[in-house]
Amino acid sequence: MGFLFFGLLACNLSTNKSSLTVPMPFASPTFYPITTKILPTLTAQPIDSQTTDNLFSYRQAMLPRFGNDIDTVATTNLSHYAIDVSINLDLPTDPILSGHERIDYTNCETVPLAEIYFRLYPNLPGYDGHMTVEQVAIDGQTVNPSLEAEGSALRVPLTQPLAPGKSLTFDLTYQAVIPTYVDDGYNIFSYSDGTMALAGFYPAVTVYDSAGWSISIPPPYGDATFLDVALYKVNLTIPESMVVAASGSVLNTVSHANGTKTLSMVSGPMRDFYIAMRKDYQVISQTVDGVVVNSYYPPKLADGGKLALHYAVEGVRLFNQQFGLYPYSELDVVATPTTAGGVEYSGLVVIAQSLYEQSGGFFEHAVAHEVAHQWWYGVVGNNQIEAPWLDESLTNYSALLYWEKIEGATAAAEVRKNYFLDSYSQAKKEGRDRPVAGAVADFSQDDYGTFVYGKGPLFFEALRQDGGDDVFFKIMQTYYRQYKYKIAYPSDLLAVIEQVSGKSAKPLYETWITGVKP
Repeated sequence: MGFLFFGLLACNLSTNKSSLTVPMPFASPTFYPITTKILPTLTAQPIDSQTTDNLFSYRQAMLPRFGNDIDTVATTNLSHYAIDVSINLDLPTDPILSGHERIDYTNCETVPLAEIYFRLYPNLPGYDGHMTVEQVAIDGQTVNPSLEAEGSALRVPLTQPLAPGKSLTFDLTYQAVIPTYVDDGYNIFSYSDGTMALAGFYPAVTVYDSAGWSISIPPPYGDATFLDVALYKVNLTIPESMVVAASGSVLNTVSHANGTKTLSMVSGPMRDFYIAMRKDYQVISQTVDGVVVNSYYPPKLADGGKLALHYAVEGVRLFNQQFGLYPYSELDVVATPTTAGGVEYSGLVVIAQSLYEQSGGFFEHAVAHEVAHQWWYGVVGNNQIEAPWLDESLTNYSALLYWEKIEGATAAAEVRKNYFLDSYSQAKKEGRDRPVAGAVADFSQDDYGTFVYGKGPLFFEALRQDGGDDVFFKIMQTYYRQYKYKIAYPSDLLAVIEQVSGKSAKPLYETWITGVKP
């Protein structure tokens, strides 16, 4: 995910708590009616992951006006995941996640595929978990896969190449150890401080593009995910006492005599599926433009939970106006013990619970940034590993738009100075200027924040100044509309800029992204 880092620039890791709040004037927040979320307790049977997909069920995770998106994307042959997963907490060791998934996969490429690769996210640096795949079958026939990329990619060979437009069904049985202590990364796959965070809890089909299968190992900072959208049905069996926040929508919950329950969930076309849970999550909700925004937080962080909801609602309202409508029926904002400032997933963002005792400052920026990622990463995808600026720089500039419109010009100017200019100006003074373009691995951790989060947004600022607000927001709306549920590359964004503005984007692009500004 696109991690928003702690620190004065909002992207350099720091344990200096004094750097987490930026001194600036803040308007008193206006609160709208909120309600306590009632979790479903229906007695209907959970989804049977072995049955044929019913597209109607996915529609329930969409706003009504976007229900037809399900039918539209289904014709593009995107993958369908049906996942059954259970978690055992009654062990003397770390919790164990046991799962089975069935994936209906269609070759949407223009060339035959001799193998399919699955990413095992818990095995990547920065996750600190361990996932093993115990059995793989293709159309019911068991096959022998192999591990690559230091155990983080599962190669499944095909008996004959899969032609473009043809489909296969994969069945994978797997287990994962959920660590209770994380040495590296951002604590995104763990059971710590009473919170279970399950990023990448299932084997995921990686992206195949002009560079082949995306199985390179990203560093433990920055983004690790690069995925196509898919439709998800997930059955989650957990202790009855757990309160769950997840991507998509819960259709029903069934209680069992052994003290567990099964939640049946579905998604619209989403780039990933994420789950967080703890026993004492409290939930408050508010509806904006038809979207139910839910804020999950531990009881002791109730004031911060209300603020997080407020910031998220204002973000959805604004970005709907500026970029295009959020298509899903829900958006969850979840407090977790992540050591990043925030992390985005499809239909859900997590915010570091250590920020929830603040008001405004980096807390507000983190929420605005992660909410903006629902547009730039979630709906419009990109290769976050090889070209992270395409979503991170745009998302951080979107957060500046939030400050400008919600908190005013003075607050926005302070954010621009503290989060964009200060670190970048210092790097220039030290002779360390460099292009924003590049893979995450091309940057040191400090430089990744300085240039992708600090310098990169200045490209979008220059683009806006060059064409004016009308042209800039038309560019953003066109980009969002044309690449909705797709993967965009830098050349695609440049083409949209030139299409809308009527002039070349090359000078600004070379100045701010691929070159070094004088």
